[in-house]
Amino acid sequence: MGYNIEDVSGNSTGGPDQFTFTLDLTVPGASTVTGDFDEVPLFGGGGGGEAPGGYVFSALSNPALGTLAADGTTGQFTFTVDRAAVMATGSAQTVSFTVTGYGSGGNIDTDTVFINILICVARGTLVDTPSGPRPVETLSTGDAVLTADGRAERILWIGSRRLGSEELARAPELRPVQIAAGALGDGLPRRSLLVSPQHHVLIDGWLAELVTGQDGVLVPAHRLADGRRIRRVLPQEGVEYFHVLLDRHEIILTEGLPTESFYPGAYALAGLTTKARTSLFHAVPGLAFDPESYGPPACAVASRDEARVIAARLGAGRAKRERIAA
Repeated sequence: MGYNIEDVSGNSTGGPDQFTFTLDLTVPGASTVTGDFDEVPLFGGGGGGEAPGGYVFSALSNPALGTLAADGTTGQFTFTVDRAAVMATGSAQTVSFTVTGYGSGGNIDTDTVFINILICVARGTLVDTPSGPRPVETLSTGDAVLTADGRAERILWIGSRRLGSEELARAPELRPVQIAAGALGDGLPRRSLLVSPQHHVLIDGWLAELVTGQDGVLVPAHRLADGRRIRRVLPQEGVEYFHVLLDRHEIILTEGLPTESFYPGAYALAGLTTKARTSLFHAVPGLAFDPESYGPPACAVASRDEARVIAARLGAGRAKRERIAA
């Protein structure tokens, strides 16, 4: 009978090779995550227990955000967060580590543990402006933001929509996508970034040219998800999505990452609250009668198949970088 190691604490989700824990810093006193790995039979049945050869835990992916204490005999671990360090980032964070169990019959199994550290993340997302990065909630109509090609463009309208945790639990399609710092290469985004699932990210350079024949292409965030560095999350405190409308559709920089400004197409307009939609139509009356009057998207939008290929290529690139770093 074969054996693998597995978290048996009841505190995680996932498996058999990846386990996810959540630490919600909006809960008073929340500071640790605990788990316990055992050797378990591959196909059920009896047996199992502690791996006879013990366990080896790797270092944390980001030791600046906390400490990891682990027992190589029992497979138990405790992650203790540095709350001040996480709060200073202004956004949700993910740390990870691996655990290798040396089991019966010479079996060796390595699993990865991800710990999602949640804070109120939508507020605090930094948008590049001529005077430097600013939290999106501090921006107002008339303020200028920087486009990806360095131009300053004035905000025509800005709105927001808040979704509570219960609403997100009922509607998984509305849950935000978390893009970990550096997940898209070249240190981008600069910090972990939370966006709505339909928010478009610009993919440019050789990959866009290879897949679409275009210099750049917009891909919805949810189609880039790999379940690791880019994933849907369920913030226990809910989320507030901000919409920044410019005179025309532009590529702006959020946490340094090129993403789209608000595009008032039919789908996006339907997602606004009545109050927000009324405010938008007051600022841009023509949209109420003809949404197409706003103009075309800033660049091409990837098809579903193109997005799938782009996501696969990006995932392969991340895996290669992680192997080299290890």
